[in-house]
Amino acid sequence: MVYYGYAGRILRIDLTKEEISVEPLDRKLIEKFIGGWGINVKLFYDTQKPKIDPFSPENPIIIGVGPLVGTLTPGAGKIIGTTRSPIYDMDGKHFVDNAVSGSSRFGIMLKNAGYDHIVISGTAKDPIYISIIDDKVDICDASHLWGGKDVYQTTDWFMDKYGNCGVISIGNAGENLVRYAMCIVDYAGTFGRFGLGAVMGSKKIKAIVVRGTKGVKVAKPKEFLKLVEEWRGDAINIPLIDDWCNLGVAATWNFQAPLVREGVWEYSKWDELYGPETWLKVNKRQNSACSSCVIGCKTDYNIKDDAFDITSLTGHYLLPARVGQRLEMEDYRKAVKLLDICNRSGMCYFTTSNIVNWVTRLYEDGRISMEETGGLELKRDFKVYLDLFNAIANRDGFGDILADGWYPISNVIKENPDDFNEGTGIFKGIDVIQDARFTTLSPQAFAHITNPRPHHGGLQSLYTVPKMDIDLLREDARKMGLSDEELDRVFEYTPAYGDFNVGRYAKHAEDHMAVQNSLGVCTIYSLWGFMGSRYLNVELISEIYSKVTGVEIDGKELKRCGERAFNLFKLVNIREGFSKRDECSNVWLTPRDTPDGRRTMMDYYEKREILKEDIERLLDYYYEARGWNAEGIPSEKKLRELGLG
Repeated sequence: MVYYGYAGRILRIDLTKEEISVEPLDRKLIEKFIGGWGINVKLFYDTQKPKIDPFSPENPIIIGVGPLVGTLTPGAGKIIGTTRSPIYDMDGKHFVDNAVSGSSRFGIMLKNAGYDHIVISGTAKDPIYISIIDDKVDICDASHLWGGKDVYQTTDWFMDKYGNCGVISIGNAGENLVRYAMCIVDYAGTFGRFGLGAVMGSKKIKAIVVRGTKGVKVAKPKEFLKLVEEWRGDAINIPLIDDWCNLGVAATWNFQAPLVREGVWEYSKWDELYGPETWLKVNKRQNSACSSCVIGCKTDYNIKDDAFDITSLTGHYLLPARVGQRLEMEDYRKAVKLLDICNRSGMCYFTTSNIVNWVTRLYEDGRISMEETGGLELKRDFKVYLDLFNAIANRDGFGDILADGWYPISNVIKENPDDFNEGTGIFKGIDVIQDARFTTLSPQAFAHITNPRPHHGGLQSLYTVPKMDIDLLREDARKMGLSDEELDRVFEYTPAYGDFNVGRYAKHAEDHMAVQNSLGVCTIYSLWGFMGSRYLNVELISEIYSKVTGVEIDGKELKRCGERAFNLFKLVNIREGFSKRDECSNVWLTPRDTPDGRRTMMDYYEKREILKEDIERLLDYYYEARGWNAEGIPSEKKLRELGLG
């Protein structure tokens, strides 16, 4: 059977039994779930045992790539990692994570090796790495890498051994089962911040390396290339393209930085200390990009002076800029050094710094003692931060407690992290990157409340930019595949919110996200839809998909596949015990006093404050739009309608 776009095979690896098998990719899976994100959810749904320990052998790791990965489609470098997160919520539940990472080589190499998905189960007896070289798949000894080599050193070792290959690796944080440990992909991408690196560590997997030579077949290459050339032509004419390639995310500092400030310093002070001019001191070369991308937003950090010698290869500039303010470090080099520790150990920089900030505030306020910190004096000092970051990665002393995350820490020190008003808000046990008191409750922020995976990633669109004209928002939403009737229902005045209905809007944004992630296309391109291009217009992307795969499908049906996948993802997490009451953070509903004034959660146009009762009403709109019941559970009618039974 000939597959176009798809490799057409699923690789299964049982580490306990040391068994490797290959099976064909079922055409029915393609028809219903597209690929990547969607098929990963279905494979996990069929494989998982609900409510088990994430570190048990029965918890699978599934890695998938979409049908556009390995082709010339701009931005098609995304890979998906699915597992039960080791993060605890307040009741001890674990959500199922469907993480998305960019890749410069791993995605395209996996497709070229002949696989769309890898399903890994069981646990190895000793440290191993998985080698996939076309049809040759091996479980190899990694004892010489375990406990000794950091993420970059590990990736270097594989690049020296296998040449131009894709590598997913973990560092000592993953080996030590830090619950917010990350996998690092091809030096620069990450499989999110929800502990997939720790699950790899629990299975004794140091790395997965892949190299393929088979290529990816395209059904209609001439017509496909014509569409790609049009899309690339649009991309190189983006007004900000030069700044974006040179500055990465820092190119959008003027509109993004005010949305993600930490509220510790006055904005003017932060802008002076960490603005784009500072970024140019950190990185003096052009950014790197994922495969097929024409933008390039991956930041390299290079600092060589008498005090610091740092080369770190991943992390958008807004992260060290935020953490610098959060931990009150005026010297940007210190913030980058802490990022480098996290990158090399494979540990979430955002969560680590947030937890360190929390316990330091508690210590300053006299609410925890030196006895509880194991003798550490938690003061706002760079040397203390260095010691604490390393202690968490190595699970040493007080760091061992902090490595388990928010609610396990709370159980030990008897302080509630939901009362930490200086934090960004905790959803399902994890601190979110976007605080709606600063970003406003845009559709992207509202999806933190509704999405089983509490993260903003994949939901970028025009509303990411503050206060865009509502007619432009409506046109952007139309590109997501909304019908005229759906547009009218989204863009009607809503007393609980304002000029549009954010609950209904978020539903369509999530379905669109599922489509893009299933195809393997980066959502950064969605930000540029208002500049005259056709970026990620669902009709364009369906046309590209049809030319690549030979499967004729229109935008409406493609969006339907995204909705089906999202509903199944919701069901997977309902089986884990999550319900409506898990869906909003108390922190977002609590005003925050900052040097620039009081911040409260507002609607997108900042005309009215959003209160708890407004959230309840907006959730009702969201559930209604989804066809779910009042408790946020997909109805039998909706499941039958989507062919989910």
